[in-house]
Amino acid sequence: MDAKLLLVFIGIVQISSGMMIEKERVHGKVVKFCTHKGIRFLPKSNFIDYDECMTCECSDDGLSCYSMCSDLMAYDESQCTSVKIACQNKWVLTADTTKTCPEDMIPEY
Repeated sequence: MDAKLLLVFIGIVQISSGMMIEKERVHGKVVKFCTHKGIRFLPKSNFIDYDECMTCECSDDGLSCYSMCSDLMAYDESQCTSVKIACQNKWVLTADTTKTCPEDMIPEY
């Protein structure tokens, strides 16, 4: 196989879904909520987890989170590699990841 480049693109993937809604009695009233990383969210809440690059929604059915970006990888002798910066893919030089990859060196798919 003479393929010089194999680019793998993983689209938006559901990370977690259907985590149970939790209930707690507060001042005599039952309150429903979802918990994510120790933080409670009320049903109908939406939030973004920038550490994990996920967007999440708390509904009456529970917590659902989805990836916000794709994973790009180059398998070959490419001089560039893809890294995530602020939940976006950026191409950098493999030898020095502090430097942006020139456009003519970015792998094509």
